[in-house]
Amino acid sequence: MKVVNLKQAILQAWKERWSDYQWAINMKKFFPRGATWDILNLAEALLEQAMIGPSPNPLILSYLKYAISSQMVSYSTVLTAISKFDDFSRDLCVQSLLEILDMFCDRLSCHGKAEECIGLCRALISALTWLLRCATFYGEKLKEPLEQVAAESQLKMCLERLEKMLSSTKNRALIHIAKLEEASSWSVVEQSLVKLGESLSSLSSSPLRSQAENCISLTKSIPSMLSVHSEQLNKTGFPTVHALVLLEGTMNLTGETQPLVEQLMMVKRMQRIPTPLFVLEIWKACFVGLIESPEGTEELKWTAFTFLKIPQVLVKLKKYPQGDKDFTEDVNCAFEFLLKLTPLLDKVDQRCNCNCMYQLLQECNKQGLLSETNMNNLTAKRDADREHAPHLKSAENANIQPNPGLILRAEPTVTNILKTMDADHSKSPEGLLGVLGHMLSGKSLDLLLAAAAATGKLKSFARKFIKLEVSQLSASPSSAKSAPVRALLFDISFLMLCHVAQTYGSEVILSESSPPGEVPFFETWMLTCMPEEGKILNPDHPCFRPDSTKVESLVALLNNSSEMKLVQMKWHEACLSISAAILEILNAWENGVLTFESIQKITDSIKGKVCSMAVCAVAWLVAHVRMLGLDEREKSLQMIQQLATPLHGESTLQFYNER
Repeated sequence: MKVVNLKQAILQAWKERWSDYQWAINMKKFFPRGATWDILNLAEALLEQAMIGPSPNPLILSYLKYAISSQMVSYSTVLTAISKFDDFSRDLCVQSLLEILDMFCDRLSCHGKAEECIGLCRALISALTWLLRCATFYGEKLKEPLEQVAAESQLKMCLERLEKMLSSTKNRALIHIAKLEEASSWSVVEQSLVKLGESLSSLSSSPLRSQAENCISLTKSIPSMLSVHSEQLNKTGFPTVHALVLLEGTMNLTGETQPLVEQLMMVKRMQRIPTPLFVLEIWKACFVGLIESPEGTEELKWTAFTFLKIPQVLVKLKKYPQGDKDFTEDVNCAFEFLLKLTPLLDKVDQRCNCNCMYQLLQECNKQGLLSETNMNNLTAKRDADREHAPHLKSAENANIQPNPGLILRAEPTVTNILKTMDADHSKSPEGLLGVLGHMLSGKSLDLLLAAAAATGKLKSFARKFIKLEVSQLSASPSSAKSAPVRALLFDISFLMLCHVAQTYGSEVILSESSPPGEVPFFETWMLTCMPEEGKILNPDHPCFRPDSTKVESLVALLNNSSEMKLVQMKWHEACLSISAAILEILNAWENGVLTFESIQKITDSIKGKVCSMAVCAVAWLVAHVRMLGLDEREKSLQMIQQLATPLHGESTLQFYNER
């Protein structure tokens, strides 16, 4: 019905002699609710009505031209509609269609999904076939003495449009995509080329003949486009460098920079890569990794790798002999090349919610890789490009702080925290607790850890927390006033170390060599009790079976629901005893000695003060559940669920929600 209504609306407009803009306004009134004109085939309907007589209807054609200019219809639907017209004997109609092609054939584009892009390619190959058929028709008419003058004029117009369409590399590339997508459509083009060649064989060596031959050779060159450009592509794209950088960014953020520098230099020498293209490939790989990284911790890792680690890598590359040119000039040249990759830069800016090029230029300038003048020049060029992309600014959310800026600010904070932790806090640990509490808020911890990992300070960071934990265990019996602070320092350091091990791998935590019997508590617990990928835990391992008297007193303490006295607690012993205590409690629950309400009180008591006790309990429960049959797991899984759910209401110790 809508198609019928569309034709009626066009006829009404013609009868009432509406102007083009009146027609557009009224059409939007007739078809509300955001009707898509391409689905309604507006371009085809307009052309059908305009081409009824021997000459085109100028008023209806003006509607089509308005629709094209105001982007009511897509270029692909107009091209498809034109290619359906096959009465070439109507010269004036053909001329009008060629004039419509002039409106947009040199600036083809489309908005929307991949399907629309493929649709444009298909429409363009149809338009090419139509132009070839059109030229063939007038080539045949040239053989008729009475029609020669008119036919020559029409043929000239057709060949001009063909040459204009095919002289654009972009258009030929789009036709190439259509050929790959639909081989049958290319067969039709090849047949049309043969017919055009035959029809023009009788032409004497005139400008028309050379123009036609040029169009035929341009069309025939389309299938070999990729092989012609392959040599050039090999000179500008270096997949080995790309893969090496992507692998390092994904798998080895915490690794030393020197091995990466040596591997990159080896590839550079073996493939004889010019320095500007080599640096360009590194930045391209970084931006691709950043765009494709999953949201959250992985995105922060890639941000730290791109904005902190890679500038450090380039600083080391600068020390290697690079030829005659100054390395900073090569870096500047690489950035000039990078500026030309506008889609990549726009995509990374959208992903990171900021001008990434600006942040990178600032960091390179700070590291002595780029002069102030070059930095300002490159910044101005990128700003000018961004001015032409209003979608970037509209997409940027002012409420979200961009990760690159946060990571760059986190890097000096890491150094300050390491200095703070080196100071003696034995007399007043409250100051240190304040620093650690702020580290836990929002995504501060992940930012700081990513910055530390990218700058090679993560191991030092972890050692400081292990030292802090050891100092809390070896401290003299605490007073009622300092006991909560010591409990919190133990808990936060334990939880941070856990988080580091799970995010960056346990090897970051492990010390090079500790004397036997002096391995820190967390290292012992992590090696034997912490679940990790590819590690199978034995729930009956001796590490889960500590001193029975300590276990009994902990079970009694938990079962009586009495307040844990922070002064008397030795938290590392409680963490080691909790697994055996949980087994006792689980057995009592399964044998009906304890009710579900009692279990809730016990789990609330476990997670109420120090969260590390709950982590240790769950670590054992995970190992235990894996040894049970499916029908025996219910109570263990319920207990895991209870321990993993935060307490609601006021907690007695600070930073509970963060922990």
